[in-house]
Amino acid sequence: MKKILLVLTGGTIGSMLHDGIISADSSVCRVQKLYEKSCPDNNINFVTVNPFTILSENLETLHWEKLIHFILSFDIKDYDGIIITHGSDTLTYSSAMLGICLHGLGIPVVITASDYVPDDPKSNALFNFRAAVSLICQKSDGVYTVYKNHTDTVARVFTPTRMCQDRLNDLFMPSDMTETASIDENGTLVQSESKINLCYLEKKKNTLNLSELHFSKSVMLIHPYPSINYDSFTLTPETGAVILVTYHSGTVSEKAESIIARCKEMNVPLFLCSLKRNNDSLYETNNFLIQKGAVPLYDISVESAYAKVLLGINLSYPLADFLQTDLYFEKME
Repeated sequence: MKKILLVLTGGTIGSMLHDGIISADSSVCRVQKLYEKSCPDNNINFVTVNPFTILSENLETLHWEKLIHFILSFDIKDYDGIIITHGSDTLTYSSAMLGICLHGLGIPVVITASDYVPDDPKSNALFNFRAAVSLICQKSDGVYTVYKNHTDTVARVFTPTRMCQDRLNDLFMPSDMTETASIDENGTLVQSESKINLCYLEKKKNTLNLSELHFSKSVMLIHPYPSINYDSFTLTPETGAVILVTYHSGTVSEKAESIIARCKEMNVPLFLCSLKRNNDSLYETNNFLIQKGAVPLYDISVESAYAKVLLGINLSYPLADFLQTDLYFEKME
């Protein structure tokens, strides 16, 4: 019999629908009940825990801190795997953070979510949950995110640090364009043509010391748009870093010089994200900002850049070396 630690955090997969309003419900795990009803001979012993219950749009870094310490407080060797149920809105951000922090535990960790509440006939909650259980039964370590898009017939197995969201079409996609694997309705696991083999995820060692992890410093993440006013962004004593997300060609307005200057005054590092290292040339705006002190982050998703910089400014590692180190396949070189 497999023993799985089921960590409930809320989200749509942990919600109920009452009078047209979706709200997180910590009183019962409906998707677990549906799974046990649909698979009466599942031979799985779930140990269900609930560190907090939120709709994931309300996620804050203190929730990550609490969740990571909560999971690491368990005697991991007593379990065959961990399933973390999560809301879909911030799934890509949490996947990046948890992938970096929780790999190498000696058991598989699977993060999953749903598009509708579990009792809705349109929901993918049960499919995703089954896939998460199947993955744990077939792997011995690693962190994975499992999700079935409404356009698919299988659940995709994502490298958690290489996952992004198409908000308009309500889809999750790999930022390197190829999911790691897929799982069908029968639990069959199929490796894709991704450069990241499942065995790589399974065998990656973790060198982070998270015992004293505390997110006392924050990261300001700024997306560009026409006529953006960088002077409207206020740096506080808690601001530990600023990330400027670039347009697809790796550019942001030269007006960003003003926030770079303020970052220098406050000794706050500023990064440019969404840059591709294989570009043969730089736009003059990029070159100008880099010359002014912006630090480029190459070949990494916005979500993983945010998670990595946040960890880097709150752990006692040299920041430059930390950001250059590939922690859990977040660097897409």
